[in-house]
Amino acid sequence: MNKEVRKHIISIMIVSAFLIVTTTCVYMPKHNSILASVAFLNNIKNFYMEDLSDGVLLKNASPIKDEEGMKTDAYKFKVVNNSNRNITYNIMFRNKVEDESIKLANKYLRYTLSTSDDTVVPNTLPENNILASVTIPPHSEQVYEFRMWLDYDCDNDAFGKAFKGSIEIMEIK
Repeated sequence: MNKEVRKHIISIMIVSAFLIVTTTCVYMPKHNSILASVAFLNNIKNFYMEDLSDGVLLKNASPIKDEEGMKTDAYKFKVVNNSNRNITYNIMFRNKVEDESIKLANKYLRYTLSTSDDTVVPNTLPENNILASVTIPPHSEQVYEFRMWLDYDCDNDAFGKAFKGSIEIMEIK
């Protein structure tokens, strides 16, 4: 190969490497260090939640007893661990209504969270929003069913309130 062709190839490789590095830095999440960013990106691929059904819908909800609430359609989701280690995480329910004057208090919401192995027991939504803390083994997945309803014994303070919720998982470090 002559020197001119070799120079062009080396120039193309240097420009390509520069473009790859700068593009990666632009799309990388903002963390305190590059190692934290790389760990974040790696964790996204290895540990995630996947919706298996539409979300929970409480449109024009009226208070119902636990027996009826446990028969409502479930929101199903799957947690996947493709990593080589156990991962401990919290399953959380977040009420994303920001206006406190119309936000439905957790004490008015009943729920069940179960897997195929669980005995289903209804609970009141906790104030810290943590539904469960779970450890998932390496290279495995767990399917959950979540049901929510308005507590039969709620008082008039629950009426005219709103919630816009989502289920989230958060790894415990």
